[in-house]
Amino acid sequence: MDSLLKSVSRTFYLSISLLPFPMRRSVAVAYLLARATDSVADAKRIPHTRRVVALQNMGRDIASSSPILPIEPELCAAADTPAEVELLSRFGEVHQALISLPDDQVTIIREVLASILQGQLWDISFFEQHARVLSDEQTRLYIYRVAGCVGRFWTRLGRLALGDAFCHAEEADALEEAAVRYGCGLQLINIIRDRDEDVRDRGRDYLCSDSRVWLERAERAMHDGVDYSLRLNGWRVRVASMLPALLGLKTIAKLRHAKPGKRVKISRYAVYTTILRALATAVLR
Repeated sequence: MDSLLKSVSRTFYLSISLLPFPMRRSVAVAYLLARATDSVADAKRIPHTRRVVALQNMGRDIASSSPILPIEPELCAAADTPAEVELLSRFGEVHQALISLPDDQVTIIREVLASILQGQLWDISFFEQHARVLSDEQTRLYIYRVAGCVGRFWTRLGRLALGDAFCHAEEADALEEAAVRYGCGLQLINIIRDRDEDVRDRGRDYLCSDSRVWLERAERAMHDGVDYSLRLNGWRVRVASMLPALLGLKTIAKLRHAKPGKRVKISRYAVYTTILRALATAVLR
């Protein structure tokens, strides 16, 4: 499972590897399932109606505790990268890992994946009819469904797996709300970074207003993310939670100075120096 996770996301793999063991496996399983559905949603060589059916089937499989059928080889082969092809071909293995987890953790994993699937299905269907979202509210709803809900999930899972070693019960509600803003901000960064490519190659625009305003919102959300992380108990969960926010702030700085049409990317060196910064900030808190 670790090698599969590392192959589909080196940066997120680093965050997960820092988590305490009782939380690590559940986060990894949830991420792999979400990444699998995302791979199907983005499989451009497959007609949109078939992708919708495939995602609905995957949703039913995730909600089931019975053995599931393998994903069709044609769907697996249509994924964008070899790592995603392997992930889809091993979807049943990841599902088995899901149902082996504690029941309360399985429940919240299924809840967050149901929200993500709802966002993915909306994405496929809406952009078959439109080239751009119709309102800022559509943008806000979409980013909550596919990312804001993950912040809430992260906080609830931390409490279930670690109890007060994650955060104190009386702070959980406020931390959930901060985590929702944080998750939405991370998705906004992805949308703004990929906007030119999405419009040019995919015929879809997730923003109907000035991206600079959204970038300012994303920056505030990253600062919320750092604050959220520092309010957690234990250096491991603080570092794992903080790393995406610090990388997000680096990405925002690059986006502000990027040439039109040039894709922004954080170097591997910058990733590792950011890990050291997160570690120092979390430990010296």
